[in-house]
Amino acid sequence: MLDRLAARCVLITQRIAFVGVAGMLFIAFATIGDVLLRWLFSAPIAGLGEVTSMALAVAVAACLPAGAAQGVNLTVDLLGTRAGPATLARLKLFGAAALLVFYALLAWRLGEFAHSLQARSATTVYLAIPVAPFMWAVAVFLAGAAFVQAVLVFRTPKIFLFIAAAWLALWLGFEPLSQAARASPGWTSALIVGAVWLLLAAYVPLAAALGLLGLLCAALMIGAGPALSVLGNESAQFLSNAQVAVVPMFLMMGSFAVVAGMAEDIYDLAHALFAQLRGGLALATIGGCGGFGAVTGSSLATVATIGRVALPEMTARGYSPALAAGCVAAGGTLGALVPPSIPLIFYAFLTETSIGKLFVAAVLPAAIAIALYLGAVMLTVRLSPAAAPARAARADWSAIGAAARKAWAGLTLFAVVLGGIYGGIFTETEAAAVGAAGAFLLAVFRKKISASSIAQVLGETTATTALLYLIIFGVLTFSFSMGVTGLPQHMTALFEGLHWPPLAVIFLLLAVYMALGCIMDSNTVMFVTIPIVTPLVQAMGYDLVWWGIINLVVLETGLITPPFGIHLFVLKGIGGTDVPLSTVYRGVMPFVAADLLKLALLIVFPALALWLPSTMNR
Repeated sequence: MLDRLAARCVLITQRIAFVGVAGMLFIAFATIGDVLLRWLFSAPIAGLGEVTSMALAVAVAACLPAGAAQGVNLTVDLLGTRAGPATLARLKLFGAAALLVFYALLAWRLGEFAHSLQARSATTVYLAIPVAPFMWAVAVFLAGAAFVQAVLVFRTPKIFLFIAAAWLALWLGFEPLSQAARASPGWTSALIVGAVWLLLAAYVPLAAALGLLGLLCAALMIGAGPALSVLGNESAQFLSNAQVAVVPMFLMMGSFAVVAGMAEDIYDLAHALFAQLRGGLALATIGGCGGFGAVTGSSLATVATIGRVALPEMTARGYSPALAAGCVAAGGTLGALVPPSIPLIFYAFLTETSIGKLFVAAVLPAAIAIALYLGAVMLTVRLSPAAAPARAARADWSAIGAAARKAWAGLTLFAVVLGGIYGGIFTETEAAAVGAAGAFLLAVFRKKISASSIAQVLGETTATTALLYLIIFGVLTFSFSMGVTGLPQHMTALFEGLHWPPLAVIFLLLAVYMALGCIMDSNTVMFVTIPIVTPLVQAMGYDLVWWGIINLVVLETGLITPPFGIHLFVLKGIGGTDVPLSTVYRGVMPFVAADLLKLALLIVFPALALWLPSTMNR
């Protein structure tokens, strides 16, 4: 019965989520209408921001039950084949149970928050719209997600007894644990951070690990009631933040850009431009990855998409397997570095840094990365002529012109989105709306919109939105708990006592980040470490915009660093390639060297990241 109910939950929640995502697209068009009215007639739609922020909170929450039904979670596979199937099944069930508890707590606390809004008749500032109904809808959708998760978990009835026993043990031991935690806040924070990594190794989803341990830590330090209030209030404020719209909007922009064929068009243009050079297809792959990143913002998506096109092409044309795999793996890191970048958006939220400044700050580092990767390809084919076939006799200008005519749409969309932010023409939220609506209109114009493509975009946006927002709920609580324990202040005091130069501390942090980036997705590392590391970096006097770029660069370098770089393993699943990992390792090393040079340049010359933001019209 529960199996049938779980299957029905998938269908029902998908339809609800699709309505929510369609609502986000409608909000994007309404935002564009507001921008045009403001430009042309100096008459924006009164109070639109208040309505869209509340409506968007409901639309995002509508995605969460579908995320639960589809099992969309970010977990870390540290055990690999070292755990047997039975052990792995138990660990995953334990992780699912932890996620159920987190969903239930979120639904409860957001319901309490909605009740408090209703009790004081809270309204928006300009239009005086009651806020409580929107927040009640959010709480209902979270309750739906908790119900779906319960259906999935309780197909194994014994887990209910485990949850009840754990809750009882916590209730009985809470007071002595609280006294010990308050007596030794430093040790408490260290144990909580260690427990996060332990739970991640045990296949507990990142959102649940951060959220539950953050809640436990805060409860031990300040009491259960205030800690639970923080969970509800922080989550509600994040959802109703107007800037949060940039996440699903840019996700839709990327999905519609892929549907419209813009990514392939940019790759074709790069291929035409570099065809006459030795190693031209490898150079085109780097250029295509940069272009794809400009419309998607995801490194893994870039590796998977460009890799499916580029690897068979390069293999068929006589490129060495090492060079082919190396340039795809390295080029994929451009997906997160070239703006708009999803990791930079979340860094901005967690550090209260300007999204627009981060996007603009990433432009020069991204250009440097592309130039260094192109240089690495050229150097490789010069030192090892057998790595690539002979170059074409001369440029085919007709092919370049045809490719440019096809690629103009994607390049124009990127220029409008980033140029609008840089020039102060519109806000980051409006830029995201322009990107999402523009990509949709281009897909319609190219007659690429169909029932299946719409379902693809809605499904991708639903899954990623549910994944990322749930993680943020957990990160917000974890960040608060670290502040309560004073861990960032203790770390700052520790390094001050060591009398290390600030640059030495930065290099130590970068070494740790690179090691973590070798075994985890950059988003995972960023979410776990930002609440701890960023206050330390800020206390040493470094600019948080600069640190955001450095943070992302070093993590993306970890993704291609042997022996555990995730991109290296993703390549094994693309197109059924049978290239040995040793060959992939050999092929990626020139690009790792290029990344280290790029990182050194950004550290020695911070202006490479900070100059452009300083010239923005805002």
